[in-house]
Amino acid sequence: MSELPDRTEATSTSIPQVETRQVPWVTHSIVSLVIIAIAIMGVMSMFATKPEARKYGSRPTPAVTVETTKLQPSDYQVWIDSYGSATPLTLTNLVSDVSGRVIEVSEKIRTGATFNSGDVLLRIEPRDYQIAVDVAAASVAEAEVRYRQELAEQEIARQEWNIKPKGSSGKSLALREPQVKAALASLQSAKARLDQAMLDLDRTSIRAPFTGKVLQQRVDIGQVVNPSQTIAEIYATEQLEIRLPIKTQDLHQIDVNNLDSFTSSPRVILESRLGDKSYQWFGEVVRSEGAYDRNNRMLYLVARVDNPFVATENAPAMRVGQFFEAKIEGHMLNNVFVLPRRAVTQDNQIAVVDEGQLLKLPVQPVWTDRDNVIIEALGSIEMDTLEQRSLVSADQLILTPTANLASGTRVRLIDAEPERPRRRTAEKNKTGSTASNSSSQ
Repeated sequence: MSELPDRTEATSTSIPQVETRQVPWVTHSIVSLVIIAIAIMGVMSMFATKPEARKYGSRPTPAVTVETTKLQPSDYQVWIDSYGSATPLTLTNLVSDVSGRVIEVSEKIRTGATFNSGDVLLRIEPRDYQIAVDVAAASVAEAEVRYRQELAEQEIARQEWNIKPKGSSGKSLALREPQVKAALASLQSAKARLDQAMLDLDRTSIRAPFTGKVLQQRVDIGQVVNPSQTIAEIYATEQLEIRLPIKTQDLHQIDVNNLDSFTSSPRVILESRLGDKSYQWFGEVVRSEGAYDRNNRMLYLVARVDNPFVATENAPAMRVGQFFEAKIEGHMLNNVFVLPRRAVTQDNQIAVVDEGQLLKLPVQPVWTDRDNVIIEALGSIEMDTLEQRSLVSADQLILTPTANLASGTRVRLIDAEPERPRRRTAEKNKTGSTASNSSSQ
C-alpha cells in the first residue's frame, strides 16, 4: 500500500508541463477580415477575367422564297365543260311499201356505205306488179270506150228529141246525162287503179330518200319482204347532233331560254382523241331540251355540226357514236382577275405579297374551271379583323403553296436579288484589332 503513492509521484514528476497562452480577440478579427478580403478579391478577379461570348450581327427573320405573278384585270371568256356522243340529225328505218322477193341488192345498202338521194338500193320482183299495171290499163281502155259511147248517144238523143221534156229530171234522163257521168266515173276509177298499179310497180325499186349512209342492213337478196318491213337503218350525213349535259350551277353562264332568239348561237368546241392525236371540230348550240334528265338531274343542250363527214386538213370525218369532250361558250366576264387554280386553296383563300410579308385573303369566285379561278377585280375583301383589303392591279399573287405559312411571314420573290450576308461582329473586331496593332507598331 505504501508503494503506490511513490509510483504516482514518480510519473508525475517525469512529464513536463506545457504552458498555454490565450490569443487576443483583436488578432482573430484582423486575420478573419484579411481572409474575407482575399476571397472577395478572388471572386471579383474571376468575374473580371471571364471569357466573353462572341456576338454576331443581329440577323433578320429568314425570308421564304416564293413564286409570284402580277395581277392585272382583264376580260375572261367562260367555257363550260361537257361531253357527249354524236347522233345523226336524221335517222330513219328504210322500209318497203310492197311485198315480194328481193332480186337485187345494191352495194350502197351495205353497212357503212354511202348513197345519194334517189339511188336505187334494192329491187323487188316486179312481174306481179307489171301484170297489175297491164290489167289496170285494159280497164282504163274499156272505161274510156264506154264513156265515149255515152257521149255519142247523148249527142244523138239531143238531135232526135224535137220536143224536150218540161221537167228537169226527164230532160236530164232524156239527154243521158246520168249515163255520161257514170261512164266518166268508171273511167276515172280505172285510171286511179292504173296509177296505183304503176306506183306499186315503181315501189319495187326502193330508192334512197336523202343523201346519207347505212347504219345497218336488215335484208339481203332472196328474202321475201312485206310492207312496212325494215330493210335498213339509214341516216343523213348533212349534220350531226351531240347532246351535252350541263350542271345546274353552270346554267347561269348560258341564256338557255333565249337560245332560239340568238342571232349567233353559242359556239361549241368538240375534241376527240384518235390514236395518239387529238382533233377538234366546231359547232354551235341550237336548242335545249325541255326537261331535266331524271337520272342525273342535268339539263341537256343540243349542239349541231355541219358537214361532219367531210374530212379536212385539220381533222378527219366524224363518226356516229363517236365520244367527244366539249367546251360550250358562255358569258364574257369583264374586269376580273384570273387566278391560277393552284394559287387558291380549297377554302377559297389566296396569298399576296404586302410590303415584303405574306398576307392571306379570302376570295369569292364568280367562276371556277379546271385551270383558273375568276374573281371580280373591284370587289373588297373582308378580313377577320373587320378591316377591308381590296385587290388592286399589280398586286403580287403568290403561286407557291402557303398552307403552312402564316400571315406576316417574310417572303422574297423568286426572281429578286438575294440578300448579301452580313459580316460577323467577331470578324469585324478581329479586323479592327489587327488594324490598331499595325498602327501602333
